[in-house]
Amino acid sequence: MAELLLVAIGFLGAFASGLLGIGGGVILIPLALYVPPLFGIGPYSMAQVVGMSMVQVLAASLMGMRAHARWGSVPRELVVPLGIAVAIGALIGGVASGMVSERALTLVFAAIAVVAALLMMVPAAGSDEGTEVPKDFRFKLAAVLALGVGLASGLVGIGGGVLMIPLLTTFFRLPIRLVIGTSIAVVFVAGLMGTLGKALAHQIPWQESIFLVLGALVGAPQGAKVSHRLPVSVLRKLLAATILVTALRMVYEVVS
Repeated sequence: MAELLLVAIGFLGAFASGLLGIGGGVILIPLALYVPPLFGIGPYSMAQVVGMSMVQVLAASLMGMRAHARWGSVPRELVVPLGIAVAIGALIGGVASGMVSERALTLVFAAIAVVAALLMMVPAAGSDEGTEVPKDFRFKLAAVLALGVGLASGLVGIGGGVLMIPLLTTFFRLPIRLVIGTSIAVVFVAGLMGTLGKALAHQIPWQESIFLVLGALVGAPQGAKVSHRLPVSVLRKLLAATILVTALRMVYEVVS
């Protein structure tokens, strides 16, 4: 029973990851914390869930990235600089996280995410279709901002996709499907670094993680398939709602 439940939770988190290009941990962590006790399983500690989530996110983002690449929405010229910048920023943020007020940082991050979610509701000025990177795209500026996104995510311990996606769609006016493919590839880079760190610290319960990965192997490609079939207007609204709920949950955790 526990194994099947973990497979189902891994599937749902990976489906969301493939669908929206976000780290599936946004959905997986609450599910893994609160659903198993309803079935008389666990409960798992937060440390266990975070370790399991890192492995699942790594597998889900890899499968999702492969699926989105089939539609040509994972451009290497965009993924490489942004992925490196986010990884460096997250590393610096993780090291510096103990030197600043986590409560204040989380509230600031959540406030930015709320604004970002509202901006996602605004229709794009240019075309929201296609998977081509514009020839006049400002790569250096995007890399600098991605460094800041990675720094913020490392400081407060949440995936950078919450800010990366609105940044690329609203500020740089990139097509939504291109942004989703790019985001999930960047999530893979971050997940690789995070999983390595958790493994070296012996903070991953591998037995439970395997069942989450089994669900992710199916969920991520299915989510990517649905993502490319949905109208872009629906994708924008789903992303906005997911980012907004994530931000409000962060505010609630700080206040409570």
